[in-house]
Amino acid sequence: MDQKKWKRHYLLRSLILSGFAIWIAEMIITERLSHYLAPRLHMLIYVTLVVLIILTVTSIRQIFVGKNEDDCDCDAHKMPQTKWGTLLVYGLFALPLAMGFVMPDKILGSAMAENLGVTLLSNDVRKMAEVNATANSAPHVPAASEQVQDDEAPSAEQASGQDTPQIEQEKQESVLPDSGGKLDDAQLQELFGDSSFGDFYRDIAIYLYKQPIIKLDDKVFLDGLTAMELYAKPFSGKEVETMGFVYHQSDFSELQFVVARFSVSCCTADANVFGILVEDSEAKKYEIDSWVKVRGKLELRSANGYDMLVLRASQVEKVDAPKDPYVYYSFDTPIEN
Repeated sequence: MDQKKWKRHYLLRSLILSGFAIWIAEMIITERLSHYLAPRLHMLIYVTLVVLIILTVTSIRQIFVGKNEDDCDCDAHKMPQTKWGTLLVYGLFALPLAMGFVMPDKILGSAMAENLGVTLLSNDVRKMAEVNATANSAPHVPAASEQVQDDEAPSAEQASGQDTPQIEQEKQESVLPDSGGKLDDAQLQELFGDSSFGDFYRDIAIYLYKQPIIKLDDKVFLDGLTAMELYAKPFSGKEVETMGFVYHQSDFSELQFVVARFSVSCCTADANVFGILVEDSEAKKYEIDSWVKVRGKLELRSANGYDMLVLRASQVEKVDAPKDPYVYYSFDTPIEN
């Protein structure tokens, strides 16, 4: 291949490499990288940008100071020989690059939520944990002589000091304050003493319960919802403030909508939807995918055998979508101020 054609190929490669580098740099500068990737993967993009810059500089260098003799193209990695081959090879890279620059960014919304389904504030997680805990203990069928002894002796659960789910629920109800009084640390430990859900969510639940107004911000949104799912009854009557996009479902009443957020583990392809069912007299006026900040009190409802927390709104305010519309599990217990 003569030098002119050889340098033209390196010019095309340099343009494509520099295009990808500029595209990634532009997303980083404008803080749009979170529209596609979770923050924990951003470091990989930074490394990719550095590699692309190095490759671009190397490719440009080949144009000006590369070899001066003709190349016979005898090696395995030879340049495309025909115009159609050149168009096909470089088009595979140029097409997605052009789409990245031309197509607008679009965050996930109600259309995707309808396909995925929304996880609401119901304690089905708690019931699953109770079922799993029961399944892990093998049933014991007593003999006839053992049945007489069992009638006279206390049960194994009573002897070992372990509480059944019903007893645990009664303990929670006895600890709950009657008139909005505050609980001390010992009472909170008793209220959220069920450690079958793990110490982390118990600590999150205690942290949230201490707040005069529970603010489910981006950092604590997912962990906070999970904690309130596990300990639904103590949170009934607590005031909550949160933000998200509006989602309406066909089987909702005219007074209901969901304030929802998408959670992302790695990228938007693995997104899931979590939210709180809100009841408000003006629910119909809030358009789908519009962003709102909602404040109100949680009420405990029973639906299909599950306890569900519903947010009775006292204040709904329209807001702009945040720069990063997605939320992530942090697995860090918030520090009290």
